Amino acid sequence: MRAQLPLALLAALPFATTVGCVADSSTQGVDEIASALEQDNGGLDTTDEAPMFAAETAFDAAQIETDTVEADPMAADPTIVEMARPGSAVEARDLIVMWGRFPADRATTTGRDWSGELRLSRGGMLLRHKIAFEQATDRVMPRTSRDAISFVSVTRPAADGLALTVFDPQPGTVNALTLTYTPVSGAAHAVDLAQLANGPIVIDAGDGNKILIAGHRRNDDCAHGFIRGRWHALSPNASAYLGVVANSDGDAVGHIRGIAGTRRNGEPVMFGKFINREGQFMGLVKGTYEDGKFVARWLDRQGDHGQLHGVYFPGPNERAGGFLGRWSETSCGAN
Repeated sequence: MRAQLPLALLAALPFATTVGCVADSSTQGVDEIASALEQDNGGLDTTDEAPMFAAETAFDAAQIETDTVEADPMAADPTIVEMARPGSAVEARDLIVMWGRFPADRATTTGRDWSGELRLSRGGMLLRHKIAFEQATDRVMPRTSRDAISFVSVTRPAADGLALTVFDPQPGTVNALTLTYTPVSGAAHAVDLAQLANGPIVIDAGDGNKILIAGHRRNDDCAHGFIRGRWHALSPNASAYLGVVANSDGDAVGHIRGIAGTRRNGEPVMFGKFINREGQFMGLVKGTYEDGKFVARWLDRQGDHGQLHGVYFPGPNERAGGFLGRWSETSCGAN
């Protein structure tokens, strides 16, 4: 008889699954998570699932920011073509940059205008995906420079973002490769992209708003990408999360869901399971989380396969909290 995902996850989020009786109260949900956290791998198994865990209702309710593929005309730029050439000495890095409220605040009535520019200190970049851009308020401006992207973006309860690939023609030099966000009005924020080796970067932009950047070196010889979604805190020591798994270009390739909390011995742990778009098992997540960051191993049916590293923002319901991170096979090496 195959093991089910912990009932707490089903109780915490309005999953449309074929489970018989699930608890309605958050108290019992917390108890179910506490019990599952004491088990190896959080009680999760390595079997295949229905697509989206047969939980389309839950994912719809979570209102995870959607994304759209962007055909960047700069991909035809001769310098970009040369920098992106396999075997080139140029160092490429895939990024997701998001800005807005973390966690989301569905009650807010005040919007924020993030319109401005992202600019590299050298090299160039390609735009892969737009995240949560709305036709009425958001757009990417026509590109005129290979090292800059200008955009119009207004957020209110949640966030917008872009998936990018950046190219550094002078890796390892004394001067760091920086990405600078300059708003039309307000202070600019510059980030040394080498710091992404330590995990996603969080910039406090005030009034509950933040800028998040997750990234890793591009490596066509191994699998790697991103995860993002919602983090629902049922109590200070028990959470459920679910989200989207994307590849290095930002294309959605699967889904993830799991639990996090504190064991009886005081250890903060997290567990999860991710599947591809057809529901085939891709891996278990087993790690720790604390102070807004998580680090975990990716386990497949043969054992240890890779790692995850991210940041999380607990929310009081399935639409409010959030997380953003990266995943990669162990063979990818340093990020």
